[in-house]
Amino acid sequence: MSPTDAVARHVTLRELRLLLAVARSGSILKAANEIGLTQPALSRSIADLEGAFGVRLFDRTNRGVAPTPHGEVLLRRATGVFEELRQAVNELRALADAAHGELRIGGTPAMCAGLLPRIIGTVRSDRPRLQFHVAELESGKLASEVVGRSLDLGLGREHAVRESHDLVFEGLFEDRLFVVAGSQHPLAERRSISLEETLRHHWVLPTEGAVTAHLQGEFGRQGLAIPEAAITTMSMLVRCELIATGSFLTVMYGSVLRFGNAPKSLRVLGSPRFQCNK
Repeated sequence: MSPTDAVARHVTLRELRLLLAVARSGSILKAANEIGLTQPALSRSIADLEGAFGVRLFDRTNRGVAPTPHGEVLLRRATGVFEELRQAVNELRALADAAHGELRIGGTPAMCAGLLPRIIGTVRSDRPRLQFHVAELESGKLASEVVGRSLDLGLGREHAVRESHDLVFEGLFEDRLFVVAGSQHPLAERRSISLEETLRHHWVLPTEGAVTAHLQGEFGRQGLAIPEAAITTMSMLVRCELIATGSFLTVMYGSVLRFGNAPKSLRVLGSPRFQCNK
C-alpha cells in the first residue's frame, strides 16, 4: 500500500475540518467550544492526524497553539481540498441550471479597466443569475492565485509562473501599448514624436511589471533609458486623472482605449506605439 493510500484510509474530511478549526481559533479549547466537542475529543482527533502523517502539526504556546511548518503544509492543502469540494458543488449546480453559477475571475489593472467589464456584462445578459467575484491583481500575483485555486481563471499577460501543470495559458488576442497624454499636453497635437522627445516630459507609469519591461525593451533598442517616472501607480483611475491635468505622459493598452472609460480629453500620440502580445 502506498503512503498516500495509507493516509487516505485513516484521514477523513471531518478531521481536516477540525484541523482548520483549531488553526483558525489558535486554541484547542476554543475550537472545541465553537464546534461542540470536548477538548479531549478534539485533542485526540489532532493526535490521530499527527499519527497518520507521522509529524507534529501544532506547537503549544503561551497563547494557545500555533501550526508547525508541517502543519502549515497540511493546512494549506486541507484548505484546497475544501475549496475543490466547494467548486465541485458549484459546478454540479451550474450543470443542473445553466443560468446559475459562480465564477471567481482575476484581471490585471488594464483588463479590469477595459475588456473584463465588457465580457462580464455580455455574459450576464445571457445568464443573469451567474455571480462574478472579480479581483484586480498584477500579472505575477494573478498567475499565483490561479495556481493556488483562489481564482478560477485570470485575464492578463502570460507570466513565467509555472508552479503547476494545471496552469494553462491561452492567447486571446494581441494588444498594443500606446503613449497617451491629456488634450492640454504640449505633445497632444503633434503628428510625429520621437521616443527621445518623450523623455523631456514627466511620466506617470505602472509599478514594476510587464509594462515597464516592454518600455525598457523599446527604449533600449534605440539606445535610450526608460523614462524616469515622476509618479508610479497601479491604479488606472489615478493615471487617468493625472493625464487629464495635461502635465504627464503614460502608456495604455489598446484594449483599455477601446473598451474602457478613458477620459474624452485623452490623446493617443502619433508615435511611438509599441507591439506586445497578450
